[in-house]
Order: sequence, then structure tokens, then C-alpha cells
Amino acid sequence: MGSGSGTHCSDGSSCASPADGSRAVCGSAEMSRNVLVVSTLEHEDPALRSAVGDADRIKVVVPVVKQGLLDWLANDERAFAHAAEVAEETAEELPGENVDAAAGEANVALAIRDALASFPADEVVVAIRPQDRDGLAERLDPAEGAARSVDGVPLRFVVVADRE
Repeated sequence: MGSGSGTHCSDGSSCASPADGSRAVCGSAEMSRNVLVVSTLEHEDPALRSAVGDADRIKVVVPVVKQGLLDWLANDERAFAHAAEVAEETAEELPGENVDAAAGEANVALAIRDALASFPADEVVVAIRPQDRDGLAERLDPAEGAARSVDGVPLRFVVVADRE
């Protein structure tokens, strides 16, 4: 199963999460999940909001924007602070219990693995723009036909169109 802590009913009993990433339901109560949200977007979006439920525990990570070496030396602290601010704003807009919000590594796969080391996610939701999907999906996707996951935790992409 992965590093996830399992899905829990509001009465504290454990149940398995559906394989399709939909919210688990135990009787009539929605079950809580630990959801790691990794967003490469500047703003939260309704499509991302619909990927998590009111009962979910959420950690939001926003990767620091990739920069050239000279920019990084001059602006690393500013870029990190900006990513942390965007993570906080995104977390505030999402339903569920906000457990943590932080800046992460510029490499999305590394940012996910770093976050999974301290947050026992049941699912990873990656919010990306359409133009970023192919390159990122290629780096994170397993062999063709295999289930999409990172370190055994199910992975789902939420593709968000650019705002006009």
C-alpha cells in the first residue's frame, strides 16, 4: 500500500480508499483522507478545490520557481518566500483541514517525495497548467499501463487552464 495512513470514518474506524481517487464513503459519512496537494499554479482554482473534500486533511506544497544560477543566488530567499505565500493562500481556499502549507523543491517529483517523508498521504494531487502537463507527466508517470503513483501513493493530475 504506500506510506499513507489509511482513510478514516468520522467515527475513527478505518476503511480503504477507492482506487479511482474518489472520496470514500463509510455508511452516510464522508471519510477523511490525507491529501498532498502540489500546485505549480499562482492561484487556487475551482478544479483543484473539487479534488479534495471537506473531511480531508491537506498539506499544500508549491514548488519554488525554477531559476538560472545567477537568479537563484540573488533571489533564492525571495522565490522561496513567494512560493510559501502562494502555498498558504492556496491552502486557505481549499476545503478540508489545512495541516500544513510550504514551499518545496523546484523539481516537482522531489517536492512530492520530500513532502511524503513528513506527511502520510493517501493521495497526491498535482495541479498543473496544460502546457506543463506533458513534461511533468512524463517524469512522474510509470511504465505504460502501470498505475500512476509516487512511492506507492496514488497520483492524480488536475489540469487547470490559464486565467484570462
